[in-house]
Amino acid sequence: MTEQEVLEAKRLRRAARKVFDAQKDLISADLGAAGIGKRVITRIAEDGRLMAETAIDAADRHRSLVGAGVLALTGFFLRKPLMAFAASIMSGDQAEDDSVEASEPERETEEA
Repeated sequence: MTEQEVLEAKRLRRAARKVFDAQKDLISADLGAAGIGKRVITRIAEDGRLMAETAIDAADRHRSLVGAGVLALTGFFLRKPLMAFAASIMSGDQAEDDSVEASEPERETEEA
């Protein structure tokens, strides 16, 4: 390698080093403005907003399915009170049937 080639290589190395240092300074300044934690939180928030918008669009397109799902969940969470209500209605009907049957023999005895 001649002396001229060595000097040219040194100039190229210095130019490359300046470009590298400039990019490193830009990245450092960018990270200093918003740390990694803030970047992660921002990214998660943006992704969450995007998912919410997608879900809202899907719900708007399929309202009947959303309604059926809400009804099913409501029924699932209220199944015990609903079953107790149904049992009270059935036992009320049963009690009425028993009282009607019990009163019929009394009528027969009164008629005789």
